[in-house]
Amino acid sequence: MSGGLTRVAVYERTLPVSLERIWENVHDWEHLPFVHAGSFCEIALETSGPWGWRARVKVPPRESPRELLIELRREEHAERYHTRTLEGFGTGADIITSLDPRGDRETAMRVEFWLPEPEPGRAAALGEAMVGLYSGLWDEDEAMMVRRQAFLDGRAAGDSSRQKSGAIPLGTPDAVRARAPFTTEVGGQQVRVALHGDRLVAHTLVCPHLGGPLDEGELRDGHVVCPWHGYRFSLEDGSNPDGRRCRLASPARVTTDAAGGLHLEIG
Repeated sequence: MSGGLTRVAVYERTLPVSLERIWENVHDWEHLPFVHAGSFCEIALETSGPWGWRARVKVPPRESPRELLIELRREEHAERYHTRTLEGFGTGADIITSLDPRGDRETAMRVEFWLPEPEPGRAAALGEAMVGLYSGLWDEDEAMMVRRQAFLDGRAAGDSSRQKSGAIPLGTPDAVRARAPFTTEVGGQQVRVALHGDRLVAHTLVCPHLGGPLDEGELRDGHVVCPWHGYRFSLEDGSNPDGRRCRLASPARVTTDAAGGLHLEIG
């Protein structure tokens, strides 16, 4: 490669997901500071399209993050893309990822790390660090893509898109508080019951955006926060306070009957 870059390492891996899921993940700039919270603090998109995206990102340490301008660009007529650092630490670096579908649910990848001319004797250490970083990032992405595929498979089979109403008894307040957090099923859906402050709340487990795992979501300011993209949903009515066009279609509620027993209702 020209331009004074040196290839410091190559990373190869086979992922148990389709090429479609990987390209979906590659274009999904929004997930970086959430799924990869240990590697990215913030991201601000500048532009995007079928070609890829360009964004300003902040990377740790969080107390004094460094800002980079990153561009991810697909090559035309090839299953390959470049991740380039345009500004900030490591300006000029070009990470080239090639994808090779091996089946409906298997894709091989090869990542080449091309960095600005390193100091003498530093190439091997830099390469090892880059491989370690990418191995962790793809571990996290693989988990997300596998769960995303399971969500799509379930929706295609008709067992995750239908919203039903229903109610079940939970028990006495003390017993429910002692069990929380826990998941249960009502109206054909999985629901998490948890303590939020001193209050028992409930919500369904699948984010309506891309099927993210709300059972792993943080409860914050009366909302459940998706760990994949940071989308928030009201624990009261399922609405999204950020102006996005998605909501929990069937909010779950913990209610109290005349005898003081708790029930879980949905729909």
